[in-house]
Amino acid sequence: MIAILAAALALIASLVLTLSAILPLTWGILLLLIAFWFCAPGVLVARSLYGRGTWLASLLVGAVWGYALSCLVLLGLWIAGLRGSVLLVLPPVLALLVVWPARRWSGCLALPRFTRKDAAALLLLLLLVPMVVGRPFARVGETVEGGRAYRAYFTADFVWRMAVVAELSKGDVPPHNQFYLDDTLHYYWLAHLLPSVEYRQWPHLTNEQVLLVNSLALDLVFIAFFFFFVRHFVRGPTAAALGCTAGVLFTSFEGTERLWSLWSAGASLDLVRQLNIDAVTRWIYGSMPVDGLHRLLLYQPHHAMGYAIGFSALLCVVQACPKSRTSNLEPPTSDLESRTSTLEPRTFPWSALMAMVGSLLAACLLLSTFSAVMITAMVAVYALARLVMVRQWRAIATGALAGAVPLALGLTLASALRYADRGDLLVRIRLNHTAVTSPVVGIFLSFGPMLIAGGVGAWLAVRRRATELGVVGIVIAISLWFYFFVDVRDHQFVYVGWRAGHFLFMALAVLVGFAIQELWRGGTRTKIATTAGALLLALAAAPLTAIDLYNTQDLTNREKVTEIGGGFRWTLVLTRDEVEALDWIRHFTPADAIVQVEPYVRHTTTWAYVPAFAERRMSTGIPISMVPLAKYMDASRIVRGMYHMRDAGQVHERAAQLRIDYLVVGPPERHKYPNFEPLLNANPDRFGLVFRNRSVAIYHVAR
Repeated sequence: MIAILAAALALIASLVLTLSAILPLTWGILLLLIAFWFCAPGVLVARSLYGRGTWLASLLVGAVWGYALSCLVLLGLWIAGLRGSVLLVLPPVLALLVVWPARRWSGCLALPRFTRKDAAALLLLLLLVPMVVGRPFARVGETVEGGRAYRAYFTADFVWRMAVVAELSKGDVPPHNQFYLDDTLHYYWLAHLLPSVEYRQWPHLTNEQVLLVNSLALDLVFIAFFFFFVRHFVRGPTAAALGCTAGVLFTSFEGTERLWSLWSAGASLDLVRQLNIDAVTRWIYGSMPVDGLHRLLLYQPHHAMGYAIGFSALLCVVQACPKSRTSNLEPPTSDLESRTSTLEPRTFPWSALMAMVGSLLAACLLLSTFSAVMITAMVAVYALARLVMVRQWRAIATGALAGAVPLALGLTLASALRYADRGDLLVRIRLNHTAVTSPVVGIFLSFGPMLIAGGVGAWLAVRRRATELGVVGIVIAISLWFYFFVDVRDHQFVYVGWRAGHFLFMALAVLVGFAIQELWRGGTRTKIATTAGALLLALAAAPLTAIDLYNTQDLTNREKVTEIGGGFRWTLVLTRDEVEALDWIRHFTPADAIVQVEPYVRHTTTWAYVPAFAERRMSTGIPISMVPLAKYMDASRIVRGMYHMRDAGQVHERAAQLRIDYLVVGPPERHKYPNFEPLLNANPDRFGLVFRNRSVAIYHVAR
């Protein structure tokens, strides 16, 4: 109990420090509590489903279910036109209706036994979240000399999420595409709906503050679920927590490889500050980059929530434990196998189980669409294997149908919300040339520590005949197939690698935990060797995480990347003049105004300049998160043509055709098109100057 109390106090203190560095503590606590309130219904659903004595387990998985359920209810109310603070209270209350049907299936699913030791291990594991994100989150949008600073790669994922929240908060359903005229937002935006409602309700808070607190909450929920996931295959809480820790902090040899290379060449080790250290495999070797799970916590908590809801569906199939003929004769090999239902396989409610699984996958589809495709494949293969093993041939067809119905409903909803652009195919099934470029070096550097330790775990699992780990093999096999053979267009052949890499780290964390558990059962020599090996791998992997976390909060690095990435800077600084101009747009122009900059001179640096920071739509832009890119590039060329015109009448006609309300001329436009601003100034009847400071001018286009 003392250990639990100490760990809880440490976690609370670290969260308080993290929140207070982002925004006033009272508001931080309120936003965090709202996120947890949205998680609450799922805890009661899980408790009803799993039965007595399962509160801790219900908390770990139920928070994920609750957030998804509450967000789906919130979506329904949002579509129905409801707005206001009631949306922060009512959705979880309505989501509680799911508790009643959950009670009907109580006792059909088996859980590992969770004890106080699990609580202590979990609380210590949750400390990873503030340890990883605390300092970087505190420096997002920090006021520095000269303006407001945003560090790469917050300038990609986080700034994009700012643009999404700004658009959603306007209340249109479906939301408008901020980068293309007369189009809807083709993006899986459900995970951003709650912070959008909060931002709409409390506009005195900044977009960044609301998003960062929501990210912190989702990160905590994900890490709790990660522990829940690993504990299904690893008996010991300590071993499971160590496996999770390895999966977050000690995943790659890329940092060590770069330090060794620089030292061998006699170069300064300080050069690691100029590298995307978790993408050395791509920058140096041209292979597939794989982000560690620590980057998932930093940049993509919405994907983390999608992973959790999807893998919870997989766990439901794992937990389905009908009574077998040998269950009373053979000793169990895991906590899970020691707990079975009293139902025979032929009377087990397979269809109800698969309907639940399909519903969870549908929620995953709405939270992280492509992840749902991968996880659905894993669930389908494993569920088929389970049913074949118990010879439930009829249940294969009925279960597939039961699971397909909610999935189809989720797909229909995603289609109605226009999640995907209905143009060309977005996914291609073919050999990914990036994945097969230096594949051995790429995979070894990206996954090395986890591969070595996980390989030991796999070998021990085979020796121990731990068949319950077969599902982990399925996760690994399908992730590798997607890694090598599937690609999403216009993402430089790396998007699938990021998703597959995350799933591989989650699966390998299970094997690492299993290896620790089994090796620790050996004698003194085995324990010494295990400790030495683990420390050696951790030391070899630690430079990657240490360098990456340092770089992520280093706002002093203003250097420009010239080797890759189109010339972006490590730290984007919005000057005081730009901040003033963007604030003016946000406060003194209509919410539906079309505000235009020249897209090509803004691309790769301030591509989301207007939608994220001014919170206004553009006639067209070049968004790095929207696919396919061709239509945005084509439309942007039309806008660019306007800046080359020499006749004010033609410029005005083009701007009117593009329905542009305001033209913004900043240093990039002024440098690239020196004649454009004088042309606007010479025609005040067509282009009225409404704002000017030392470096930014804003013109209203007369109608």
